[in-house]
Amino acid sequence: MSDQHNDKFIKFFKALANEDRLEIIKLLKKNTEMCAQEVEKHFYLEQSTTSHHLNTLKRAGITKSRKKGRNIFYSVDYDSFERQLKEFQGLVFD
Repeated sequence: MSDQHNDKFIKFFKALANEDRLEIIKLLKKNTEMCAQEVEKHFYLEQSTTSHHLNTLKRAGITKSRKKGRNIFYSVDYDSFERQLKEFQGLVFD
């Protein structure tokens, strides 16, 4: 397997290996889509910390975002999430 593949899986699982990010994923699943400020208020996190978590999840392909006016709305990227899990499963179990 290529280093690029390894890096992708490492980034994916590191993003999941954080309690706050797992809670953000659960919150986004429950609410379908939320702007960063709503996530920030829900967890009482600093704006910079919230942005870091949301960007980490996005870079790992776990969430996606769309911009509307001045707000950025985040949601779980189910297609990407499932594809990455299946790729990893294929690597491990095939």
